[in-house]
Amino acid sequence: MKKKTRLLLFLAVLAGSLLLQPLVSRVSVPPLHLGLLAAFGGAVAGNLLTQLGLAVLARPAGLAPTLYVLGSGRRARTVRLGRCPLVLRAVPLPFFAAGYQLTPGPRWRAWAAVTAAYLPAPLLGGWLLATTAGAWQLFGLVLTAALVELAVQASFPGCPGWVVLRMPAASPAALAEVYATPGQVAAARALEGGRTADAAAALAAEPETGTLADGTARVRALLATGEWAAALERAERIAVAAPVARIGWLADLVRAEALVCAADAGALPPAEYLPRLTAAVDAVGDRRPGAAVRADLHRLRGEREQAVKHAAAAAQRSVDAWGTANAECSLAAALLAAGRPEQADPALARARAVLPGLARAALVEHRAAAVVLD
Repeated sequence: MKKKTRLLLFLAVLAGSLLLQPLVSRVSVPPLHLGLLAAFGGAVAGNLLTQLGLAVLARPAGLAPTLYVLGSGRRARTVRLGRCPLVLRAVPLPFFAAGYQLTPGPRWRAWAAVTAAYLPAPLLGGWLLATTAGAWQLFGLVLTAALVELAVQASFPGCPGWVVLRMPAASPAALAEVYATPGQVAAARALEGGRTADAAAALAAEPETGTLADGTARVRALLATGEWAAALERAERIAVAAPVARIGWLADLVRAEALVCAADAGALPPAEYLPRLTAAVDAVGDRRPGAAVRADLHRLRGEREQAVKHAAAAAQRSVDAWGTANAECSLAAALLAAGRPEQADPALARARAVLPGLARAALVEHRAAAVVLD
């Protein structure tokens, strides 16, 4: 984080603390059972208010939904909901989320619409803090926590939080990198719905834009259909422009995914793929989306139990179709390498359930157990 950014963040937190201090000092602590109920209710209400606002205002904001998510935990099943799939997670909690891609349009309209979607929760929370006592005050305090989501998303170009906090000052070059084309939106929806061939066709119908998002989408479409060499070649050509440098690790992530598939397919010798894969995984760092390729690196180094550990965590946490299916394939490959084929079969079945016809599932089944360094 740059020094100027850290200073601005400190000043914002300080100003917020000074503004909220009179309200927070008035909070009276309710009994434990009421407090827990109020905190849970506030979290659910804040989530639903914000997500409902985004769903209603997505069209004027230029946000194209690619998937909806309900619940918590491991991805359990997918239901077709109009053009977008609804992902049901294993723990049936009333928490809702959605994936969006930002499409071209007037920036003032996008900013106003997304800001309006986030306003109801903190406004209601502030009013409850100022006018009530006990459990209702705590309910209101938790409602205002919906604003934390804005700060978390601000680092990811195109997300609603980025639209509110960064889009007003974004340069035309940054917007050109962020905006999704109709083909990219269609491909994302098709991939989330388990239609890998439709995703590849949607991208093939459009010319390449040269953006980071376009490059990563095309590499994954090639990987999904088993074109290992073409995917690796395309991954090496991804260019990270300055406006999206903070998420440039996404290029290293898809490069690592392509290297893993090329290694398992026997297209590269260990002396060539191991240094390149190590460098790509190091560039991704400890970020959650990189857990699967980190597991693959451990497996290809011969560190079997470490591979199983990382892959199992990745499969548990992933929500999007590509991340989930890829993590399950990494888990199956690690289990096969560890000599546990009876546990690998269910992982491959889960990968195929999320993305039917995924080429890597067949690759893992036939090759991964043999491509391990001893």
